[in-house]
Amino acid sequence: MSNPKRAVLVIDEAEGKRIRQLSLAEPYPRSQDIYLTVEFDDETEILIEVGCRPWFGITHLARDAHGELEPVKQPLRGSIRSLTKQKSGQ
Repeated sequence: MSNPKRAVLVIDEAEGKRIRQLSLAEPYPRSQDIYLTVEFDDETEILIEVGCRPWFGITHLARDAHGELEPVKQPLRGSIRSLTKQKSGQ
């Protein structure tokens, strides 16, 4: 039995543009949806709505002396609201 290939959606409008900011936001408190916004240097942006009960893990990686990626900070895990509080130190 062959394994199906994963689905990949390429957003052509982003090709060749420089990203100014990438943000994850809840549209309202305790929302079941998340907005992923990509803002570009040319004042355009792409908004991706994700409908789910999101739980995120963010790991900061850097290359070691052998060129392998390794974590450089303790990973952050949780909802958007808890990650915002962790980052601001509240």
